[in-house]
This record gives sequence, C-alpha cells and structure tokens, in this order.
Amino acid sequence: MLVHFSTLLIEPPGIDSELLKLMLAPEKFQVKSAECGTEAWNLIQETEPPDLVVIDIDLPHIGEIRIGGTQLLQLLGKKDGWCDTPKIVLTSAPNASIPKQLPISQIAAIILKPYDPMRLMNEVNDCIARQMDLHVEEINRQHIQLAGLLRELLNSSKNNSAITSFNKQLKHFLSFTESHFAFEENFMCRHNYPDFSMHHQNHNALLMKIKSMIDKVMNDDSSNHLEMLDSLKQELFSDVNDDKSYITFLQDMRMQLMT
Repeated sequence: MLVHFSTLLIEPPGIDSELLKLMLAPEKFQVKSAECGTEAWNLIQETEPPDLVVIDIDLPHIGEIRIGGTQLLQLLGKKDGWCDTPKIVLTSAPNASIPKQLPISQIAAIILKPYDPMRLMNEVNDCIARQMDLHVEEINRQHIQLAGLLRELLNSSKNNSAITSFNKQLKHFLSFTESHFAFEENFMCRHNYPDFSMHHQNHNALLMKIKSMIDKVMNDDSSNHLEMLDSLKQELFSDVNDDKSYITFLQDMRMQLMT
C-alpha cells in the first residue's frame, strides 16, 4: 500500500531546507514547500490543510507584505481547518517567541537548530500517528452518536410522536449523518482510500433514503414509520460495518508510517 501524508514545509532556501525535503521521503510524504511567510500564506489560501506543518519561525521578511514566522503561526491559529493542523516549529533561538494565544495542542514540538535528524523524524512520525489515532477515535464517537440519534427516532415512532416533532428529529439526523459522511470522505480522499468510490456511493444512497423518508413523513398523516426506520437502521449498520475495512486501512497506514 502506498502511503502519502501531506506536509507543508515552510523553510528558507538552503541546506536545512534540502535536508528536510530529503528526510521527508517521497514514498511516505507529499511535501509542498514555501520559502517565506508571504509565499506560505498565499499557498495556504489555495490548498487544503495538510497532515502536518513544519515551520521555521525565523523566516525572512520578503516582499511588500512582510509575514514573519510568529505572525504566520498566529494567522494559521485563526484559519478554519489549518488551526487544527499540528505544527512542528524549528528555531535557532533558545528562547523563541511562540504566540501565547495559540492552544498548546497546535504546537506539536519546538525543535532547536541544529537538530538531530532522527529526533525530528520521530517527532514527525509521532505527530501524524497521534492525528490518525484522534481521527479513529472521532469516527467511533460519531458512530455512537449516530446510533443514539437513530434510537431516539425509533422511540419517537413507537410512541407515536407528533409528525412535526418527528420530522424535526429526522432533519437533525440527516444533518448529522451528512457531516459524519463528509468527515470520513475528506480523510479517505486525501489519503487514497482504495474503496472510496464505493463508500461515497453508499453514503449518497443512504442520504437519499433519509431525504425520501422526510418527504414521506411530511406527506403522510400516519405516525407509524417503524418499517422505514428498520430498513434505514439495517443500511446504516451495514455502512458502519463497512467502516471496519476503513479502520484497518488506517491502522495499516499507521504501521507503515512507523517502519
């Protein structure tokens, strides 16, 4: 299996930059690079957040809009998607000024130059491994929440809840299911999950089924929708079961990262 983790390297040109690109071996990492804060910020505007940012905080101030390393970290800390991306900070100053308002979770490590290449790569691998662990934990959490929402729908149907109230629950269930599927598919697409196309088709079919059910509830005076919900439950549980293959894929990625 081909492993590609995306990394943004923000480092002035020179030996350090070339060494970092060499260490982030192409068989494991897809590296985009920028040589100054302004170039990095322009690149950030037009690309999706990577798995990791490696940034030299001692960046040169180049161009009309001068963005240093510290300022760039502050900007990243406020940008959707990028604020959650872990960052490894490189610096030549023992007392580097890291923005105090940034959550400590955003800074995975601060490494003083000259650094031990082995230590740096250990930090890179550990950082990405932690992100993958968090991703798996979040998927499992969302599965539990999805099951809970479905259970509430079944209870409402059994208790003959009012159509308006039941339909409101259905719409909330649809909204959460859409966000859950989007969360999964974003990571699947970025990391070349081999069954992504099939997974995406199954997701779309499920969403259409929920939307169809909402339409039927709105146009049907009957409050007994157990048959539709039971069918939906079986398909959702089948989708969750399919995610076992995805979890295995992630675990294999993690193992290859560490070898």
